[in-house]
Amino acid sequence: MRNNPCKTELKTARSQRNKLLTMSSKLKEMSCEWDGLSGWLETANEELAEGIDKHLEALEEQIREWSVGTDNREGY
Repeated sequence: MRNNPCKTELKTARSQRNKLLTMSSKLKEMSCEWDGLSGWLETANEELAEGIDKHLEALEEQIREWSVGTDNREGY
């Protein structure tokens, strides 16, 4: 990675990936805590976790591209 032109992006993305994984896990735990108490809060937490998981998929794809020193963004 020393000569990778995307090393700063990779460092930031990997750090944020770890934070997002933690957030998703915590939201799933919170959703379970609402089981039998509040259906809408259980569902809302599940939906938030699903949104984060979807974002993580896109971030993982971007990390793979940056790992080889490429970027699919316009104007790069």
